[in-house]
Amino acid sequence: MTSVSAYYDGSTYVVTEEVPVRQNQKVIITLLDEYVSPKNRKTLPQIKTYMKGGRSVPDGLSTVDYVRSLRED
Repeated sequence: MTSVSAYYDGSTYVVTEEVPVRQNQKVIITLLDEYVSPKNRKTLPQIKTYMKGGRSVPDGLSTVDYVRSLRED
């Protein structure tokens, strides 16, 4: 059994860390009396502004860091 952190965004439970999980694997969800700040999802035009002429990752960032920065916003 593994414990992971997540939050509910109003329609989906969002896991905040990498976790190996298989399709149809059972889970136990415990709801806490704590809250996280709402996340602002990027719109498609905002995401395209990151793509700089067809490159999907800005210069100087690793793919992992770029995806993390999108999730943080």
